Amino acid sequence: TLGPTLNVLVTVAVGLILFEGGLTLNVAGYRTAPQVIRNLLTIGVAVTWLGVSLAVWLIFDFDPAFALLAGSLVIVTGPTVIQPILKRVRLKWNLHNILHWEGVLIDPIGVFLAILAFELVVGGAGDEAFLRLGFRILVGLVIGLVGGEVLAWILRRRWVPEEMVNVFAVGAALLIFGLTEAAIAEGGLLSVTVAGLICGSRRPPALRNIVAFKSILTDLLIGFIFILLTARLQLQQFIDFGPRGFLLVGVVILVVRPLTILTSTIGRSYNWRELFFLFWVAPRGVVAASMASLFSLTLAEQGSFAQPDFLETFVYSVIFVTVLLQGFTAAPLARLLGLEERNPDGWFIVGAHPLAREVASFLKRVRKVPVVLLDGNRAAVQEARDAGLEVIYGDARETAGIEERPEMQGVGKLLAFTDNEDLNELLCKKWEPVFGANHVYRWAGGPSAKTDVHTTGAILWSWIPKPSMISSEILLGEAAVLEEEGTRREAGGNLAALLTAHEKEVLLDPGPKSRLKTGPEHARTLYLQREADYLLNALSPQWVLRSVPTEREALLRQLCRRLGETFPQLDPEQLLAAILERQGALPTTLGHGVALPHLRVESLEQPACLIAQVPEGMDFHEGEEPVRLVFLLISPEEQPELHLAVMGEIARLCAEEEVREALVQCEDPEALMSLIRRYRRQHTPFADVRG
Repeated sequence: TLGPTLNVLVTVAVGLILFEGGLTLNVAGYRTAPQVIRNLLTIGVAVTWLGVSLAVWLIFDFDPAFALLAGSLVIVTGPTVIQPILKRVRLKWNLHNILHWEGVLIDPIGVFLAILAFELVVGGAGDEAFLRLGFRILVGLVIGLVGGEVLAWILRRRWVPEEMVNVFAVGAALLIFGLTEAAIAEGGLLSVTVAGLICGSRRPPALRNIVAFKSILTDLLIGFIFILLTARLQLQQFIDFGPRGFLLVGVVILVVRPLTILTSTIGRSYNWRELFFLFWVAPRGVVAASMASLFSLTLAEQGSFAQPDFLETFVYSVIFVTVLLQGFTAAPLARLLGLEERNPDGWFIVGAHPLAREVASFLKRVRKVPVVLLDGNRAAVQEARDAGLEVIYGDARETAGIEERPEMQGVGKLLAFTDNEDLNELLCKKWEPVFGANHVYRWAGGPSAKTDVHTTGAILWSWIPKPSMISSEILLGEAAVLEEEGTRREAGGNLAALLTAHEKEVLLDPGPKSRLKTGPEHARTLYLQREADYLLNALSPQWVLRSVPTEREALLRQLCRRLGETFPQLDPEQLLAAILERQGALPTTLGHGVALPHLRVESLEQPACLIAQVPEGMDFHEGEEPVRLVFLLISPEEQPELHLAVMGEIARLCAEEEVREALVQCEDPEALMSLIRRYRRQHTPFADVRG
């Protein structure tokens, strides 16, 4: 009934589907994908195309050019049918990646080759056909590149109202498609694919909403196309296809696909079970169906071939058989072959700062597990992507949307690694139902981080200051993350272990003696080396006072005067008044006989810390135990992170009783400095957390 309009509707629908595919295409992910995926998209494509074409030519004795056209139509393994299978089967992450990337990336390749074969059939062989094809590709690329750049440019400038962005994107895709088709027939599919790829790579602000809308639209279009195209099919076509046709389908599934996998995995360490699963699962989808129908309609109009409907019959037979057989048997087969990921050991790290990237690279490279980073900072996301890491831009609190993403396949553990301790705990609570209570970890600072048993998520690396602080040190060259072999070594000086690669250990922090005593000699360990030491930099022997008043205000006045002698720009009385006011509003005792009055001022360039030893003790705050050690910390107003870092180091230093007692009893200022240096760098109390 639709007549020629059917061709137009199907072509436009396929164009919109390919535009959405271009928007979501992760080129960086392809560059970091295993070599076998690249082989599948080059060697594998060639083997599939030539193998199927040869089978069509031998079994049906068609013209070689027509056989090449038929072979080109079943190159693609459609993402619209492989993704539902992968969602239902918790497949091992390496196999999941192969099937996922093959399905996503092979569509444009299959379209290009199908157009080439169609030119050979319609235009005949020779240089003229290739010139027409080259011109079509050139026009499609140019219009697609320009259209994608213009679309991204408009979206980045927010010229389109937010409520109209989705409609505008669809209209732009149709405009690009129409302009190309007006310039040269059959070039629109290429141009919209390229436009989607260019626009997606520029990451405009509205991209996330557009992709969400387009994915819904794509699902509707797929159903629309399949209903229209299958309505054209007649049962007689498949009867005429006969035994030779089903022999051809069998060759495609049982001969050509295994040959494709074998030639693409030569030299790769895949066992027979993994290879067998890859042999079996290669369903075809809507792109193959729509291209077959388009070419069949065009050839029928020309009347130059006796059996143009063979293309539809053949391709739909392959689709029906692969979707039905492989769709129903993929999950039982994966279970039978032991390829299900029952306990995924990959990591989902919230935070893409330099320290998180170092940890992710180690886990991915040494432990050979999938690692996905997430951050809301676009610059950090791009830096992680440039480092070859899998990264998501978004909000980790949206568990449903993130959990279903294909990158999360093989991920079974969470590390909340942001500066915000409350957010880290919240993320552990959000992801606990997904990964389990024993597989959510978080960073939290301070010596008391592990004492609250009512919190969620195991604490990791509580001995380091905020991750952003360490990341800044890494960028400034004041800290480094080192990877060394062997676990039986002293972590002396400012060196502390972060991770060790061992089959039975996921994460390991060293014990109080800073020595790793478990794991094989050949295990690789990730160390954090810190040259920056904020507390020691803020101390000076002349700021260590022992003969001091035992009354709080008198003691603080003496400390402020000592500061005024070193920093003339500071008024001791104003300083004292500000400290007492702060002390009245918020007591600064740390417990265990330690007080830490502190203040941030504008007229200072670096932190200064004074120490008062009170061996006989003094009442510093009502209701608290007597104080024997007072740290007075003054920091620049514009450096709150540095102020918190020094406070954190003081709290960690005074966490152990033997350290506090040694600091109180030491009578020589120089010896006290040496004592702090030794305890800071050799006896740091690390958190003992084992994964």
